[in-house]
Parts: sequence; structure tokens; C-alpha cells
Amino acid sequence: KSGGGGGGMSPEETVDKICEDLLSKVPVPFEAEPTKVALRKLDAGLKKTGPLTIHLKQEIDRLNIIIRLATTTLKNLRLAIAGTIALSGDLVDALDKLFNAGIPAAWLKQGVSWQSSTIGTWFQGMLQRHDQLERWLNRGRPRAYWMTGFFNPQGFLTAMKQEVNRKHDKEKWALDDVVMDSWVTSPPLEESQLKDEAKEGVYVYGLFLDGCKWSGKENRLVDSDPKKLFAPLPVLHVTGVNLAKQTAEEKKRLESQYYAPAYRVKQRTGLNFIATFPLNAKEQEIKSGRWIMRGVALLCSVD
Repeated sequence: KSGGGGGGMSPEETVDKICEDLLSKVPVPFEAEPTKVALRKLDAGLKKTGPLTIHLKQEIDRLNIIIRLATTTLKNLRLAIAGTIALSGDLVDALDKLFNAGIPAAWLKQGVSWQSSTIGTWFQGMLQRHDQLERWLNRGRPRAYWMTGFFNPQGFLTAMKQEVNRKHDKEKWALDDVVMDSWVTSPPLEESQLKDEAKEGVYVYGLFLDGCKWSGKENRLVDSDPKKLFAPLPVLHVTGVNLAKQTAEEKKRLESQYYAPAYRVKQRTGLNFIATFPLNAKEQEIKSGRWIMRGVALLCSVD
């Protein structure tokens, strides 16, 4: 949506139209009872709830908060514009922000929702997040996960490690010994090309490389194309490995990787940091610190 109105409409009329349009598209919150039933079905046959199912429930709860908050703001703003209720506090801010294609401050408070450059991309993000959770809840686990769409990506990765650990119950893996490992699919795949979910661990997609690009042919990090700041990363297989039970070959592989820090958004702050993912790179480039000096990182969003 672009601000500035049109056709001689006042700012209020413009914002009223924006609210009407967004309200017609806002998803319905997940209902408590049907959600409970669907979550139980996901783990049918298991002795206890799977860590990833617990993660799904937490994500649904948090998205519901946002959906309700956005719906309430938009409805109240329309009432205030119509003169039915007072235009004050957060509604004044929401009117101003929406007129300028911005996002109401109340929606962006620390930890409430995701960052975005415009109301259009923010709203698109909400629809995509809802779509991923709704499909997972009602159709079973996806082949790959759009990690960008999670409020708590660290929780997602921890749940994945717990599930890998449970698969090795008989070998008595200690959770403290399990560390994250990752590699780009080779040949590189898009999410739509995956046939099945990962046998162990998870596939994640939608990440971007900042400071270099991925070469499928060489199966490693290479220099970026000229004037290209970001490059999409193909599907990444992320899993847990047991440090105490590694073979010499596995140890060598983990030691000869570039550990790329991953962030939610372009601003690289402690709050936006998620985890580090090992990625293939040339041995001498790792020794010379080439990718560290380039500040190579993974980003969930380049909006």
C-alpha cells in the first residue's frame, strides 16, 4: 500500500480504505479445541508429545496474539474514523503509520511481531506464517520448514536436536553432547523439489547469504556476483550430531567448515542472532579467514 491518498480523499478516508482491505484478508485465529485435536493427531502412536509438535503449538499461540491484535486495531481505527469511539493513543499512531504505509508501533513492540519495511510486506508475512502453521497442523509435517516464519527459530532448532536425540534412545545419547550440523543439499534443491522430509533432522529453506553466494557445482561458498548483496541459499539440511560418538572423518568435516552466523533480519544484533550453521568452504579460505573478513552471514529476511 502506498500512502498519500488519491482522488482527493482525506488521510482518514484513505486509511479507512486500507483498514477495510486488510480486514478482508486477515486470517481467522486458530480455535483452541480443533487445534488441540489436530495436535494430538500429529503425534498419534507416540508415547509422548514430540518436541516439534510443542514448538508448533507455541507458534500458533503467538500468531493468534498478533492476528487478534491486528484485527482489533483495524476495527477500532475504522470506528474512530467514523466518530464512534475516540481517536487516541495507539490509534493515532496507527492512523499515521498506515497512511504512510508503515506498521503500527503496537504491533512491533519488542518480541510481539516481526520487522518489516512496509505494511504490505508485514501483512504478507502474517499470511505466509499462518499458511505454514495451518498446513503443518492439518496436513502433517512439511517436507521442509520456512524458518523465517517462526517467532522462535532457536526453539525450533532445539526441538529438532531433541527429536534427533530421541531417535538414538537405544544408544543413550546425552543431549549435552548433541551439536548442530548442517549442509546444503547437493545437488542444490529448491523446497518444491524435495520428495520427502529428512530422515533425521529437518530441511529448512528461505535463507539468504550475505557477503557471498553458494555454488551448487562446487558445493561450497564462492564470491558474490558483482553488485549482488544477497544470494538465496538452496535447501539446507540441519541435524544433530553426537560429538562424543563422532568418527574421525566426521570430526574433520566439522572442523573444516565456515560457521556462518544466522540472523532474523539485516540488522546484526544480539537480539536478532539465531545460531551458527556450518557451511562448506575451501580449506585455505577458512584458514585465511576470508569469509570472516567478508562478514559472511545467513539472513532469514532481506526485507
